[in-house]
Amino acid sequence: MSVSVDGERELPAGWAWVQLDQVCDVTGGIQKQGKRRPVKNKFPFLRVANVGRGSLNLGEVHEVELFEGELDRFRLRDGDLLVVEGNGSPDQIGRAAMWRGAIKDAVHQNHLIKVRPTSCIDPQFLELLWNSPTISAQLMKVAQSTSGLYTLSTSKLNRVEFALPPLAEQHRIVEVLEEQLSRLEVALGSLRSSAVRSAGLRRSLAAKAFSGTLLSDSGGSPLLAQPLLERVDAQVSAHAGKKRWSQERTPAQEWCHDLPEGWEWRTLGSLSLMIQYGTSAKAETSAADDAVPVIRMGNIQSGSIVLNDIKYLPGDHPDIDPMRLQGGDLLFNRTNSAELVGKSAVYRDDLGEAVFASYLIRCRLADGIDPDWVSTYVNSVGGRKYIRSVLSQQVGQANVNSVKLAMFPIPVPPAEEQVKIMKNLRDWYRLLEYSDKSRETAKLRAIQLRESLLRAAFSGRLTQQSPEDEPAADLLARIAVERAAQDPPKRAGKISRRRAATSSALRGAVATGPAPEPTPVPALAVQQEFDL
Repeated sequence: MSVSVDGERELPAGWAWVQLDQVCDVTGGIQKQGKRRPVKNKFPFLRVANVGRGSLNLGEVHEVELFEGELDRFRLRDGDLLVVEGNGSPDQIGRAAMWRGAIKDAVHQNHLIKVRPTSCIDPQFLELLWNSPTISAQLMKVAQSTSGLYTLSTSKLNRVEFALPPLAEQHRIVEVLEEQLSRLEVALGSLRSSAVRSAGLRRSLAAKAFSGTLLSDSGGSPLLAQPLLERVDAQVSAHAGKKRWSQERTPAQEWCHDLPEGWEWRTLGSLSLMIQYGTSAKAETSAADDAVPVIRMGNIQSGSIVLNDIKYLPGDHPDIDPMRLQGGDLLFNRTNSAELVGKSAVYRDDLGEAVFASYLIRCRLADGIDPDWVSTYVNSVGGRKYIRSVLSQQVGQANVNSVKLAMFPIPVPPAEEQVKIMKNLRDWYRLLEYSDKSRETAKLRAIQLRESLLRAAFSGRLTQQSPEDEPAADLLARIAVERAAQDPPKRAGKISRRRAATSSALRGAVATGPAPEPTPVPALAVQQEFDL
């Protein structure tokens, strides 16, 4: 049974609507300045980097200098909730974790807001509630400013409103949620382990492909790559002429480990009909009828090209014809972070008409050289080692130019073996892609189930109600009296406002009437079903 409050929102009997400042003390932290350099009175200093959503990362805790009287003012206590103030991505605003006293005499920076529960709210209940969709939706609203930034403050947090169950009901909700969420976490952990194993299998398959062990030994005389490379040389000579990058055929010996009999090492330049930088023309987000998509470095993801966040050039732009992509073109990311520079992918005809941007390099390979073979090697462990050895750093960005790309060492098998190896590799990758999709579906359902559990818990639908619980309204009234007696006179104005807010909440709560008789349903959420 639930009852209406103010004719709009409904709560289980015995619950009450509250604002955060009615049940918690909300305070800011310490701004780290020059005078705070830890020298004599240094104490552990928690930062935004230490606070996750429902967890703390204490692997690296800084220190800060405190002055007389500050430790008592800022010291964290068990049960305090640390809330991230903001200035980051919107989905991370307000993430919070409970302090459990892992480090003695710890304090926190001013970009963390400390929420200290009073005795009318279970700290674990508050942590679970705060990281639930119930509160996240509110935080997004109160955090947004007129400038478009997302930030929180103590005053904004004080206005956050939620439904407060009786204290005994809070304990029951925590007990059930911890049991069910721990099961979900085990399931998610299994999915993460599966993803790691899948990535390891991909690396192992690539290593087998480039060592020739992905194929079974067919016996007989070994095939040779030389006939294929002679045809390739003729094509490259005809198309590239005396281009510098096409002349050097042998890679540096330090990259040329032993290959299966009949294979040869070649530079990427000697296998390419074209090596070309993309267009530097300014692309637009809006597309006219004749506009052409521009593939940029963000469109290369995990060895594939994805058409998201696309920008366009007008159809009559002079760069369209010379930069037009063809199926089989290898796109190489020449500028990015050191971890991402050098990632590559093959353009497919079914992606439609497109050109490519200046942070990418296009390699068009000679007939007989499978672009997927080259792309897979570029993205492999061996390929990444070469990239790291030749990249240059400029203003926080790493760069690999076309000259260094042309010298990229590529193992070349005989034409027949190349075809067979790539077929086997593609078959394996299709199986892994199916596994990846199944894993992502399971992960999404687990996340949805978690949200459903949290919504049910904080609306009173997860556990049985008890008529013996002290109503939240009675608890709030007692806490309000206790806090008023403890607050110093200088905060009288704030106390009056809090009292007025509490009185308003109590009027709504009193209207709910006594708690109902228990309903004959199972106590544990595992036996209930929730809409996903």
